[in-house]
Amino acid sequence: HSPGVQPADLEEIVKKGVKTVVIGRGMSEALQVPASTVDYLKKNGIDVLVLQTEKAVAEYNALAAQGVKVGGVFHSTC
Repeated sequence: HSPGVQPADLEEIVKKGVKTVVIGRGMSEALQVPASTVDYLKKNGIDVLVLQTEKAVAEYNALAAQGVKVGGVFHSTC
């Protein structure tokens, strides 16, 4: 859970040209998302949402239904 989601973990998603990335931190939000990861996405012109996993999945699905080019990383436990 620490150091958590790193910029290198998101390189493939960034290369796909997404406009938004949704990160699910787990059911109890145990997975860490450092500021450097959020900064990396923002510097690449990508909006980022860091949420509890159930909320992250709902947000991802809503964005996808609206036609937003969205990527996601979801921690399913903890």
